[in-house]
Amino acid sequence: MNMEQDNNGLKKQVRLLLGYSIISSLVLLYLVVKSLVPQGSTDLIRARAIIITDSAGRDRILIGAPIPFSADRVRTDTLAVREKWAKDIGGEEYMKWYKDYHHSMNGILLLNEEGFDKLAVGDQLPDPNTGQRITIPTGLTWNDEEGFERGGLGLGQLKEGGEYRNILGFDDKMGEGLHFAILEDGSKMIRMVQGDQMLYFLANPPNSMMGNDSTFMGWKVMKMDGQVVSETNLLQRGR
Repeated sequence: MNMEQDNNGLKKQVRLLLGYSIISSLVLLYLVVKSLVPQGSTDLIRARAIIITDSAGRDRILIGAPIPFSADRVRTDTLAVREKWAKDIGGEEYMKWYKDYHHSMNGILLLNEEGFDKLAVGDQLPDPNTGQRITIPTGLTWNDEEGFERGGLGLGQLKEGGEYRNILGFDDKMGEGLHFAILEDGSKMIRMVQGDQMLYFLANPPNSMMGNDSTFMGWKVMKMDGQVVSETNLLQRGR
């Protein structure tokens, strides 16, 4: 009963977060467009790209398909990347990886005063600054004050195979923390990461990635290397 209550509570929180994210994105888009239309005008605005600056003249909102280049954006300034990120996460080796990261997108990107990406809403979203995605995502992602990804919501098309995943994720300063997902094979899962171990709540068909050769509905504790520490398949109880 406690497990069922916990799952119901998680589902309720996910619905609330999903609704909040969608509403926030729509409100943001409305405010941006409204700010560009003269009072009382209903004329169409057609533009390749738009940059909105703050009172100090800094680029703060980039809009386009793709978004326009901004000299204030850290992501596309190699010297700034080397100074602000590379020195702490790999040095020159990091810079070799970084040159292949995807930085553009179609949609709206918000920058903070320091030029770090804060919120991205749209299609073909940028990679996080810590690695390349395995999907091409449509949705939104949000970052902390130094440009490190802290969460996202969206539909991702796998670069290999072209199938889709729906994911809502929350990260902490160590990386991935809590994720809700529907995978390309129909698996539904909630994953929580703590240290070098992961707790999964799963409902999935036979899945080699998760180490089950039959339909599974229950929970697992796994190490990062895939080793199963403990598991309970509710479908096999009482057999």
